[in-house]
Amino acid sequence: MPNILKIFIFFFIFCINNNSFSQDLDDFKKYGLKNKNYDYETLEPLYIGNFLSSIVASKNKDYKNFLNFSEKALKTKNNNIELLENAFWANIYMGNINRSLKIISEIELLSDEHDQKFLYPTIVELVRRNELSSAVEISNLLGLEKHDIFTKIMLQTWDYVFKNQKSNAITKLQNYINSTEKNSDLYFFLKVQNLMIYAYFDEYSETIEAFEELQKQIKIIPSRYYINIAKIIYYKIDEKKAKSFLIQNLPENLDLDFALENLPKKNIYDPLKLLSNVFFECGYIIAKSEGFLKSIPHFWFSLYLDENNQSARLILSSFFSEVDQDDIALEILKNNKNKSPSWIISEFEISYIQEKKGNIDLAISIIEKISNETKFKNKALLRMSNIYRRKNDYKKSMEFLEKIDLSKIKSPEVYYYKSLNLVLLKDWENAIESFDILLKNYPNNPEISNFVGYTLVDRNIRLDEGIDLIKFAVSKEPQNGFFLDSLGWAFFKLNDFRKAIIYLERAIELEPQEMEITDHLGDAYFKVGRKQEAKLVWERALSLNGDKSLLEKIKKKLDKNFNYNKK
Repeated sequence: MPNILKIFIFFFIFCINNNSFSQDLDDFKKYGLKNKNYDYETLEPLYIGNFLSSIVASKNKDYKNFLNFSEKALKTKNNNIELLENAFWANIYMGNINRSLKIISEIELLSDEHDQKFLYPTIVELVRRNELSSAVEISNLLGLEKHDIFTKIMLQTWDYVFKNQKSNAITKLQNYINSTEKNSDLYFFLKVQNLMIYAYFDEYSETIEAFEELQKQIKIIPSRYYINIAKIIYYKIDEKKAKSFLIQNLPENLDLDFALENLPKKNIYDPLKLLSNVFFECGYIIAKSEGFLKSIPHFWFSLYLDENNQSARLILSSFFSEVDQDDIALEILKNNKNKSPSWIISEFEISYIQEKKGNIDLAISIIEKISNETKFKNKALLRMSNIYRRKNDYKKSMEFLEKIDLSKIKSPEVYYYKSLNLVLLKDWENAIESFDILLKNYPNNPEISNFVGYTLVDRNIRLDEGIDLIKFAVSKEPQNGFFLDSLGWAFFKLNDFRKAIIYLERAIELEPQEMEITDHLGDAYFKVGRKQEAKLVWERALSLNGDKSLLEKIKKKLDKNFNYNKK
């Protein structure tokens, strides 16, 4: 390993705090931990137990215990490289960048082996210490993966900018843009960086030209770049034009008033904010090429550089909520100290997580506060309606839907949920009338076509129309298991069981964990006399998550036809 890297790593050992993060078993395979020759007979039982427990916790996406057991194992045998690497990943995936740096320094005391996975935390810490040139030097040791190249070039480019080496910065970035796939997220990120660099050097005509080029393609440019574009317009071109740009383009789920008020307040050339966005974008690159799990460290790096990077905070909280680590997800969101245009998304996310945890009253109270904001009132009413619907209080759900100002709603959601509530209330006359309104307003929406078509077929009314609607949905999304289930069920209702089985079997392949689809296939098998297969399918349905009433219906079918409960 080059001496400069060792110097920086050993320097960090005296400057580290504690923190937390995690990793799937695949990472242990990838980085060779499963291929190490462990001499288990000579290892302390405590070490073995904690080490293996940490791996199991990682595999089960139990990140708190992954960190807990990996650190306990390391405490038992603190000079073991395998344990150090295990603890390194546990801390990285829990966002403990400082602790991971200390572990890196301990690994370097035991081994001279160069390993790229230890470079990123070191690079990020150097950036955080405003030692960008040193970060650039270490980044040159990164590999040739797309995200590695991106990191190297962006660090080098901004290092040139802050050294006032305009020609080097612009040339470096332009060459990279020319090698990038046009109209990709990366391409537009680089074009925005290009706009910012021209503006930084007060290149007025080039700034205008760069903005106009972006303006032509604004509808396909990711909205996460809009704020930076608006700030450049505000500072370097025209304040009114900047406000007009946000008014026309900012997504409705962001707080436009707050964004407008803060246009003049934030310095977009703060190195930490700039490079926080670079690591955030690097996370996107990794997510697309290697999967979401692998990208999580980079979103933590982004947040480590700028604790006000709300986009990184939201992605991290969503990840931990998705793997049922809700307390971690809530802590990430609650640690946000500054308001941003995406504050509304954050509040909704907290409400979702609280509802998921069973704290229904708390989830509702959060949204009730938002309903007092006129610009977000309709969104809040829709959200509260959905909470009550999931509580099976369909009348209360409808009450909130009726309060929504339809003149200010541009999406089909309200019409859809009204129809759904009417179906759940078994108010068929009004439900059918609602279907007609829904189809008239949104005739080419496959989700709506499938929903209406399935309901018509299931009720044995307007069957031909129902099947046509489902076929339209399937034509738009032929790999959608739910749409295929609807089509299979439609043929079942028409007594065409052969076709029903074909579509239902395909639906099961695509959605193997869906109780209702599995139940439908069991019904079709039973109708054609394939009773043993029907029994096996229904038995499997009992092991899946689903509606309790459906579960009871399946049990009754098994009991009636196979004396299931008497065995």
